[in-house]
Amino acid sequence: MNPRGTRIVALVLAVGVVAGFSSTYLVEAGVPAWLVLVLAVLALLVPVIAAARSGDRHR
Repeated sequence: MNPRGTRIVALVLAVGVVAGFSSTYLVEAGVPAWLVLVLAVLALLVPVIAAARSGDRHR
């Protein structure tokens, strides 16, 4: 698998894990599902950007 494909798979898995763990508590608290997904993406945005930038510097 090429590096781009690996990054996409890792991103999908990370979003799934964060959304899966947080959704249980947030949905019980009455938060809509679309907002749970938005919050999961926002929680992962900073590390994903940092990883992408650090990978570009080493090339």
